[in-house]
Amino acid sequence: MSKLSNILVAVALLAGVPAASAQTMNMPATTAAAAGPSPAEIAKAATVPATPVFVDTAARANQFEIVTSQLALEKSKNKKVLAFAKKMVKDHTKIGKNFGAAFGKAKTGLTLPTGLGDDFDKTLARLKSEDGATFDADYIAVQTKGHQDAVGLFAGYAKGGDNPTLKAFAKKTLPIIEMHLKMCYDLAKLKL
Repeated sequence: MSKLSNILVAVALLAGVPAASAQTMNMPATTAAAAGPSPAEIAKAATVPATPVFVDTAARANQFEIVTSQLALEKSKNKKVLAFAKKMVKDHTKIGKNFGAAFGKAKTGLTLPTGLGDDFDKTLARLKSEDGATFDADYIAVQTKGHQDAVGLFAGYAKGGDNPTLKAFAKKTLPIIEMHLKMCYDLAKLKL
């Protein structure tokens, strides 16, 4: 796998947003940033995605996660938002490398997607147009929704995915994504 592919995978895995719910990423910040269900509640309700859905969604979402967090590092002035964004870039880059390795061993016959996809592109464009507290609130909302969706995606695949290599990767990665979601909920409580 090329270095560029590894980077794209890392970015997509960071966000971890299922393709089916990606369109919800365009919701207003005030709606998405409100604390929601616990990671355990999301995991319990998760359904098992097919391997092509898991691969495509995880790859695109992780790419989106890294790109939006890099944008936050450029645009935000809030120390807590900056610290979170820095951690997201670091953790999701590592997740992407691990996904790339697992994907290479999984022998699925699939190819990794390129680009973010229309829904993520629209959300990224919106974030790029925002500044200050508006950007911070929307970034947190996007991260919150993305990590809620990621917990569902990874929990579902971890409990019933049909590719043993990718299933082990999902199971190993899930606690990290759950921790990120808890961080999102904490950030959503901030008065920006």
